[in-house]
Amino acid sequence: MFEQESLSQILDILGNKNRRRILDLLHNKPCFVTEISDKLSLNPKAVIEHLSILQKEDVIASYLDEKRRKYYYLIQDIHLSLKLDPKEKPAAEETEPLSVLPLADTIMHLRHLLVSRKELFAQTEALEKDIERKMEELVANSTDVFKDDTEPELLLALIYNPLTPIELADACGRPIPEVTAALRSLSAKGYIESEDGRYALRRELTEKIAE
Repeated sequence: MFEQESLSQILDILGNKNRRRILDLLHNKPCFVTEISDKLSLNPKAVIEHLSILQKEDVIASYLDEKRRKYYYLIQDIHLSLKLDPKEKPAAEETEPLSVLPLADTIMHLRHLLVSRKELFAQTEALEKDIERKMEELVANSTDVFKDDTEPELLLALIYNPLTPIELADACGRPIPEVTAALRSLSAKGYIESEDGRYALRRELTEKIAE
């Protein structure tokens, strides 16, 4: 692909932050849509759109496991490097007072933002570990509540926003008949509700999450 594609097309792929995050995740191991969605806190529909773009450009591919769950994996890794030639060191000059240095305020503000971002990354990493623990807890404790692993997968996909059965089938990589059967079961158990062909978590559950 990259021998024929222009640099602008490659930059277009990498120019989107969420696509870069998806590529970083797939660099470690193959993932299915809801797994990517949960780990990166992205809407499943947005994940599917990004994956379609990456698959169209032959950066990733997919396969079905024995449970017919669709996994995506990296087939081409993209690395960009930038080489900067050092300029000759200018002769020593008298140091200007900080108050009159051009862009001094901007530089200090930028440094403050970078420090804040570093702290936010640390908080995000801790939050992702909490999310991972809760996901593992849901799966581990689901055998007594759900008949198979399709039902907890659908619940995870519906945490973000209402989806149709077709969208859920794409997100989970499951056949539509299997998805519709699981949706009926979840509705009967009181976990989800439907409106205008879309399924969502019951309002009581989302209100409790919002608290």
